[in-house]
Amino acid sequence: MLDLICDNAPFCVTRDYAPAAETSGMFRKVDTGGRPMAAVPEAVRRLGVRVQYVSSDHLGDIAAQRLRQTCIGSACVVFRMSCQDLTCSWQAAPVAKTGKTQLQEIRLTASSADALARARASVFVSANGVPISLAKLGEGRPALPGLYWGPWTADDTVKRARDRQLPDGPAVPVAPSPP
Repeated sequence: MLDLICDNAPFCVTRDYAPAAETSGMFRKVDTGGRPMAAVPEAVRRLGVRVQYVSSDHLGDIAAQRLRQTCIGSACVVFRMSCQDLTCSWQAAPVAKTGKTQLQEIRLTASSADALARARASVFVSANGVPISLAKLGEGRPALPGLYWGPWTADDTVKRARDRQLPDGPAVPVAPSPP
């Protein structure tokens, strides 16, 4: 049985990784003492990773085509991930039965590939009480059609700008206004 700390839903970390976790972003969530969560530097050095619960004020609809989905039994998580060097970010959420599924973001910044791999196995998304590790998310399958909402990335902003551009085509005549 896993001993998980779930300070920032839907994400949970093993008890060993809890001291390496912190909140970051525009609207920081706070712990029960009313303070932003801060990582303990000694834990970050010992584990070789910093776990950040990222909050953002730049939110919007996310197309299902931009997401993946992984299920264990009937518990499903929808997600997307990106990595640059030893920093990886996941936006994930358990799939909502009704309404929009709201994705939250978590970022792992590691000192080595091994530390990143260990952390991925120690950080989980809780889907209806079933913990699914970031390592098990893998590639998944395409997300099912649905309503998804969450933090926007730079890629989302560029894609939205492209989608809003009007295609070149013949001018549409405008009827003259009555006299």
